[in-house]
Amino acid sequence: MKYILSAMLLFLLGSTARAEPIFVEAESFTSTTDAWKVSKNQQTRSASRLHTLHGASGDPRGNARRAIEIKEPGNYRIWVRYLHHDRFRGPFRFAVLHGDTSIAKDFDLQARPDAKSWAYVWDYVEAELPAGTVDLEFTKFEQKNCSGYVRHLDCVLLTTDKSMVPSHLPYGEQTFLRVTLGEIYDEPVYVHIFADHYRSPWYQHFSLSKAGAHPGLRPKDSERMLGGEQTPWCNITPMLYQDSGAILNISVRHTYHQHAEKLQARLEFATAADEQSIVRTMDVKSDPNGLVVVVPPDLTTAENLSRLKRDSDFAEATGRIADAFDWPEIGRKPQKFPFFVSATVGGYGTQVDKSVSEREWKTLDYFGFSNRTRSYIGGVWHMQNGSYCSPDIERMKEHAAAKASEFLDSGKSINDIVFCMLTDEPTGQPAAFMAQDEAYATAFQVWLKKLGKSPADLLVSNWDEVKPVPDNQRDEFPALHYFTQRFRTRALGDFMAIQRGILEQAYDRSLPTLVNFSDGATYHANMYGQGVDYFELLDADDQNAIWSEDWANGASSYQCGAYNVDLMRAASRERGQLIGHYLVTHAGRKSWDIKLKAASETARGVRIWKNFSYGVSWGSHEGGPAWKSHTWYSKPETWRANAEVVREIGGAEDLLLSATAAPAEVAILYSSSSDAWTMNRNHAFGFNRMHTWMALAHAQIPVDFLGERQVERGGLKDYKVCYVDGPNLTLEAAQRLSEWVASGGTLYLSAGAASRDEYNRPLEVFDSRLDSQRDSLETLQPFLNSGSYVHILQPRDRVEADGVTLDVLSVRQHQTPSKDSEILATFEDGTAAIIRMKVGNGMIYSAGFLPALDYIRQAVVARRETQAARTPEEDVAANRTSAPTPTLDVPEKTTATTSSADERLDRSYNPWEFPAKVRELILQPVRAAGVDPPLTCNVPLVDAVLLQAENGAVIPIANYTLTPIKNVEFRLRSPRPVTRVESIHHASIPFEIVEDGTVKFSLPLNASDYIKVHY
Repeated sequence: MKYILSAMLLFLLGSTARAEPIFVEAESFTSTTDAWKVSKNQQTRSASRLHTLHGASGDPRGNARRAIEIKEPGNYRIWVRYLHHDRFRGPFRFAVLHGDTSIAKDFDLQARPDAKSWAYVWDYVEAELPAGTVDLEFTKFEQKNCSGYVRHLDCVLLTTDKSMVPSHLPYGEQTFLRVTLGEIYDEPVYVHIFADHYRSPWYQHFSLSKAGAHPGLRPKDSERMLGGEQTPWCNITPMLYQDSGAILNISVRHTYHQHAEKLQARLEFATAADEQSIVRTMDVKSDPNGLVVVVPPDLTTAENLSRLKRDSDFAEATGRIADAFDWPEIGRKPQKFPFFVSATVGGYGTQVDKSVSEREWKTLDYFGFSNRTRSYIGGVWHMQNGSYCSPDIERMKEHAAAKASEFLDSGKSINDIVFCMLTDEPTGQPAAFMAQDEAYATAFQVWLKKLGKSPADLLVSNWDEVKPVPDNQRDEFPALHYFTQRFRTRALGDFMAIQRGILEQAYDRSLPTLVNFSDGATYHANMYGQGVDYFELLDADDQNAIWSEDWANGASSYQCGAYNVDLMRAASRERGQLIGHYLVTHAGRKSWDIKLKAASETARGVRIWKNFSYGVSWGSHEGGPAWKSHTWYSKPETWRANAEVVREIGGAEDLLLSATAAPAEVAILYSSSSDAWTMNRNHAFGFNRMHTWMALAHAQIPVDFLGERQVERGGLKDYKVCYVDGPNLTLEAAQRLSEWVASGGTLYLSAGAASRDEYNRPLEVFDSRLDSQRDSLETLQPFLNSGSYVHILQPRDRVEADGVTLDVLSVRQHQTPSKDSEILATFEDGTAAIIRMKVGNGMIYSAGFLPALDYIRQAVVARRETQAARTPEEDVAANRTSAPTPTLDVPEKTTATTSSADERLDRSYNPWEFPAKVRELILQPVRAAGVDPPLTCNVPLVDAVLLQAENGAVIPIANYTLTPIKNVEFRLRSPRPVTRVESIHHASIPFEIVEDGTVKFSLPLNASDYIKVHY
């Protein structure tokens, strides 16, 4: 990189520089050791020319130097630009050396309150410099290395102008725009540009007028133009980020709020402010008034010039692909099942020409989504003091009335509203905030009194001591900690319910009202990681719907998205709340995975879908720059999968809409109290619970989750087997569980399960039942990562059980069995790892480890090893990846083989090599209890869920073997005579009636299908 010495225009248009600056890229400095290296990565996206000089590692004593020539002597302010972070320090020394003189300053010694993390900041040192050669030098503060996140040095700017605001932008490539208005404007107007960026800071407003381009909503009235007039050449480089450019939403306006009816103009883009530098001209006639232009970082290369496109360029090119596409002919587009797509046909609040929107809707209509015939609305998320317990009701009412009026004015029908999405990804508010908020203190007491609690119940002496407590007081106030965690969700639910009431009054109808919950229950395997307990939320009459998403980033498998939906189904069981869901289909999701997720999650109860995110790639920053967008508008290779998902559901909707899961005989008790006490301590128990569910699903064993209060209300009575994970369980739930075992139930306790109550006091209900001694739980390695990182768990012991060997991960619990107990597995030292004992008419299995953790770890490790076989060793070591689930996928060698394993790696991000013997060990109580599901399948890992309706049944199936199967056999015990069996992909399926009236049929299976059984 060269340094630039010249008289420059001060960059924000119109002002002239008053000094001769010298600009030097830090990466042009040289180092004689490995102390300083040129870097380009995520941290350098905002750096000048996208590179930095990085000095976090290497020789701590090494320096980096650059000689420059000073033409004019004087007092210089020498600015240095570097990466700042609130928590990480990368201090360095910058020195100016000439002769025997050294002027130096230490930078980044402490966080700057005026700067955000990951932002580049300027700081300076002043020096009297002579004419001639001087050296600039960087060294490491106190000769120490630092975190790799920081000590990114970007550039140096020397100036004698003490009033100059430093900027690196004038020293790179420049982009100019000139606009000539059409003759149609009789009243003064200006050109408004809303710049939508692909990273933070996300948005900027600019106005173009006679005075040029200026940041802001509008120019002075005297600077506006009439038809036929022209702006000067406007330097639009400040609108464009060097790593990604921007989406420019362009409109012609009289004032900021008053738009012209149409847009007619010529736009000329250039690399310099002259006619010879024009690289593209756009003659625009847009009705309605609006234009979207995607502009790359600069226009100096052929590649970047090809990326300069307007809305119609994208629409027409994509439309040609869609018109020639081989669209699937299976199933049908849904008529009743609401299936939306996240699609923006236009810019950010910017309409585009009718021909553009019509072309884009024609393309989108091929898929069959509901957006054109159905509607959904937003919420009125207003509060005071940032507190859910202080809703701003008057503002809510005003907002709701305005939105309802706007909706009616649009010509849409209120009856076509399918749901109301209040907001995106809220969480329970932190306990530390609750503890300081007066409104929370009042609401907390009201809620506890409603529950019938007294101060004595809460382990305090009077009501003055009853208040939310922060996490660091959990041991001092255990009862208050437990209820504080529960109230995080309850306060959120009450805030949502208030909005529901206001919105229903404004729209004059009942509305399924919900928020989109992030899938934190999957990421943390703990609902209190985000303070949203589905069981707490939906245990209220004022909640009528729930919604989440299946990003499953960092999950062990995308099948965990179905686990999250199954939790919502369980929480909604008693009151029948509607379940909606985002189907995440972009950001690298593969076609096979998209189809698996849709089928498995529909099977667990999703009855409103919204596909996320289509795009369009030119209309929103979602998905990144249009030329490399990961929205699936830009990924025709996934179009067929997205279209098939819609047609599969449409083809099955006649049975699917009213179908519900057949009653299960196996339950997993979800202990929210255990989540409250293990949160941020050890999430291994939750991941064992999650993958116990997965093992059951892989064996096609129907399973229901039950919350503690559901168990307290007698919810276990119809189940044969119940699995329990996690050390805590409410005392009342434990008592009901114990009674259920005595009356004939089979209970499976993993390590430490149900050993403490909701206040974290010892709970001896099951130890006394077992007549065996369970020792204190040993924490061998706490696990606080997401599921795809289970490979980092180190085996600390081994378990041998009837021909199967398992690793002991995270925790262990030794146990001394009674003489009447049966030892089913042992640790390496020969002591009991799993015991079984008859209790009353029932049975208890007690495991001293977490077997389902080993089940998923073996599968994840197997996939990683397969991937590593075709991956450069250095990438495996660094775990470098751009995949959505990092530890399941690392970059592949270009010389990949075509083996079955390689095909599965290419097809999906999921693991597939699950240990069958470990699965059977987990299922041992299910087999012993004689659980006989009505639907069986001869291929493990085929997810098949029987949903029963009045006139038949529907079976969504998803193939987690990740390989097409020539023939999958099913057997179904039907409650009524079967007249016809059909598949969405294979039409009519032959079937036969075998013993006991069981219906037997088979079919080939790729990724997914829906089987319809008609009575």
